[in-house]
Amino acid sequence: MDVVFIYAGMHEAHKPFVEAIGADVYPAYRSNVNGFRRFVEAFKMAKEYPDYDIYLLEGGIPMFPLYLRKKLFRKNGFVIGLLADETFINLVKRQPHYSTAETLIHKISAKVLDAAIAVSPFVKEYAEKVISVPIEVVRPPIPKDSYEKLGKVKPNLESNIIVSVGQPRFSIGMDVLVEQFKLVKKHLELELWIVGRGHPKEYEKVDGVRVLGYVEDLSEVFKKASLFVHAGRCSAYPVATLEAMRAGLPVVVSDMTGTKEIVEKVEVEVKSEFGFSYRGYKFIQPLDKIFKGIIFYYGLSLDIRKKLSKIYKRYSKEFEPKKRAKEFADKFNKLLEMIIGG
Repeated sequence: MDVVFIYAGMHEAHKPFVEAIGADVYPAYRSNVNGFRRFVEAFKMAKEYPDYDIYLLEGGIPMFPLYLRKKLFRKNGFVIGLLADETFINLVKRQPHYSTAETLIHKISAKVLDAAIAVSPFVKEYAEKVISVPIEVVRPPIPKDSYEKLGKVKPNLESNIIVSVGQPRFSIGMDVLVEQFKLVKKHLELELWIVGRGHPKEYEKVDGVRVLGYVEDLSEVFKKASLFVHAGRCSAYPVATLEAMRAGLPVVVSDMTGTKEIVEKVEVEVKSEFGFSYRGYKFIQPLDKIFKGIIFYYGLSLDIRKKLSKIYKRYSKEFEPKKRAKEFADKFNKLLEMIIGG
């Protein structure tokens, strides 16, 4: 059967998925528009999309044009969603950066999905509250070049540098991290390095914050750091956290971050080995308590930091591109059998 991947950004981590199932690719929209203009553009794209047996959608953005294509223009084709963004989190726990109209459109257009693959159990949990279709989970890979290069990195676990990587999006929560870092600075003399295009230089008005912008080679940053922090408001499964783990950086994340599942496993191992008796997790915090996780980490001995680094390196091997791609193909074919029949 012919498959097309309708992409909305074409994340590097999704390319192995596309290749594994031999899908063609097509843009969700021709132009980067928002609001009413995107609404109008959706009707154009609904007519323009080529005829395929299977449509695989990257995140929530392509759902509305496909909904129109099937319901309004009566076109055929099964639709599988790659749930890789905050769309379904928003539909359950409304995020302020989503308008009422956008939320309503997503809620209606989600009905176009015949099945879905979520990038984390975290996303699946929210999606199951909105749609009643088969949902599998396949975690994204670390892109091949990053996987190989970052696997050779040895971070400076004695440094006073925290690093965070991401786009300047509401869901990523870099502004949250900067505010939490202010609280950290009341207790510790640390630096926060922010990596990614588009972050405001105004962040550097906060003592210790450096805005590095786009960095071609993350290994050059990671090897100087001792901790990676992701303060996501609603992050499906941020690949930047996986890349940090691959480099051996210990990680602190928010409780609204999909990769918290790995952080949980690592913390359980370390608690057991070093005899910690506290309840819950120190490295997973609500948004307003991220600073506590950071302070706790820098109170640990170098031996414990090294152990954390070693365990994260081990877990990162699960995100090798070929391994993730094979699992995706297997789960994709499983869903096809369920919705179409063998």
